[in-house]
Amino acid sequence: MRISTARYITENDIMMLPITQMTKKKYSAVYKGRLYCPTANCPAKLSYSSGNKGHYKTWRNSNHSPVCPFNLERDGIRIIGSNDLKIAANISKKHKQNALMRAYKSMEIDELNVSQETQVTSQLKNNRLRKVKSKTIESAQMTLFEATVNKDLVQLKGKKLLSRFVHEVGTSDIGKNRIIKGFIKNIELQGSTAEIIVDYQNKEMLIDFNDDFTKEPLNKSYLNKFWAVQEWMNRQKKVSFIGMGEVHMTKDNEFELIISMGTDFKVDGEDLYNLARKIKIEIVN
Repeated sequence: MRISTARYITENDIMMLPITQMTKKKYSAVYKGRLYCPTANCPAKLSYSSGNKGHYKTWRNSNHSPVCPFNLERDGIRIIGSNDLKIAANISKKHKQNALMRAYKSMEIDELNVSQETQVTSQLKNNRLRKVKSKTIESAQMTLFEATVNKDLVQLKGKKLLSRFVHEVGTSDIGKNRIIKGFIKNIELQGSTAEIIVDYQNKEMLIDFNDDFTKEPLNKSYLNKFWAVQEWMNRQKKVSFIGMGEVHMTKDNEFELIISMGTDFKVDGEDLYNLARKIKIEIVN
């Protein structure tokens, strides 16, 4: 996030420094490591970024106070990029939700295209699928966080998080944060959460809500709500799943997705809490 003013704190005084008063030379000589967020009592350090549009930005790994307007509600550092260049990006809640809904819409488009293609000849189907799929995948990757990427999928501008259909997940995704797309094949309730099996094109993946999920205070409203997924599956022929988390490999050499926040997944594009609430209202009425 770009910040236009910084606090310069000395032993005897506190000065507010507008970005118009800062230069690369001044920053290196005097201010580097001594600039702070302009919000009163916020401990976050700032750094200076020069260029055509010079600005202050949050110092790497430095956190704003919870009430600070520049607090991005960070959920840790995500490493994005290729082996040659890795970029650490803090992913805000707003960006996560935008990414999830874009992935959901791209999945709907892909399914619609596949359905339409079955009505034409085999040759036309193959040609059009190649064209539509490549365009859809490229669009989804480049617009999840309105990012620009190069051929190696390295982020050049903005924040980006790659999405994968279940059958597209590979060993290169292990240990990285991904948005996974597919259809729910099975759900097994386990205490206050559940284990969900998601599949796509005959490939399956386990969605795991581990102890960290249940211990997280912000997930309280999602616990004991997974019955709603089961009920929704009884009502629908197909139920889509979009989830964001870290890809792991199980002991059986199968891929699994670890989800740590209740807001990081959607069932048919719906938040779990909202889905449970909707079903309860329908049952009462």
